[in-house]
Amino acid sequence: MNKIIRVTKTEFELDNGDIFPIEPELDEEMSPEEFQIHYERAYNIVKSLKDVGGDNKNNKGVDV
Repeated sequence: MNKIIRVTKTEFELDNGDIFPIEPELDEEMSPEEFQIHYERAYNIVKSLKDVGGDNKNNKGVDV
């Protein structure tokens, strides 16, 4: 899993250089360490959705 190296109210940057917007923007500033907790939680939720309906032939899954 990637590490958060920079976060503002409107975007965050991963250790691989990828930058993503945060929408809606954060209400308050967070440290990269604080945001990492939220990022990992969201990542794990999306990843778990990939497994939902795994035996369904019509399921295309979720790319994570």
